[in-house]
Amino acid sequence: MNQPLINFEDYSLAGLIFNGVGCLFWVVAYVILVMEIRKKKFVEMPAYVAGANIGWEFVWSWIYHPNTGLLFALSYQAAFLLDCFIFYSVLRYGTKQPMNPETKKHFALFCVINFGFWIIFSYLFRNEGFDTLIGANSGYIINVILSLQCVFLLMQTKNTGQFSMVLAWARMLGTGLISVSMFFFYPENHFVQFLGISCFILDNTFIYILWKRHGKLFGALSKA
Repeated sequence: MNQPLINFEDYSLAGLIFNGVGCLFWVVAYVILVMEIRKKKFVEMPAYVAGANIGWEFVWSWIYHPNTGLLFALSYQAAFLLDCFIFYSVLRYGTKQPMNPETKKHFALFCVINFGFWIIFSYLFRNEGFDTLIGANSGYIINVILSLQCVFLLMQTKNTGQFSMVLAWARMLGTGLISVSMFFFYPENHFVQFLGISCFILDNTFIYILWKRHGKLFGALSKA
């Protein structure tokens, strides 16, 4: 990674600040998720998108690197290392998420194939010129899937106590701030801007549903 600590030459200061703080919030979200997994033996990361998440991070941590600067590249690598534990935990505890018995039988194989597919997808997407130099296009395709799957997982899981509101806020702020930076970095890339706005809506929908369900849960506990 022969690049400056922060690339002020190609990117605006405002965009770099929003992007950098957003990346930091994602690292914080991963730390919270790891702590929640260790405590609850349950993974809030939707099982069907976990392979896509770590596959993209593998490509953009070790094959390609964001040209926003070394500091940003290191944040990608930090996220990948944390995600290794998260993906391992998905393999271990992922079948606790709602799924049919037939899916559970082949769950680990599906996760590994899914991981491999998204490595190839992310690599080719960048290699053949469809991505930005920080992986924004492919990253947001996966992020929309992640945000949507998080809403579905929450609605299908009866025990609301399995989900962390702090994690939900960290994830929303991470993606939200990075999405703001897309308007500075790529003012003509309406595709990635649209996906960023979509993620913001989905993430806030998740927070609202979780807030409503947490209220009902705590109300029921207080009456018990």
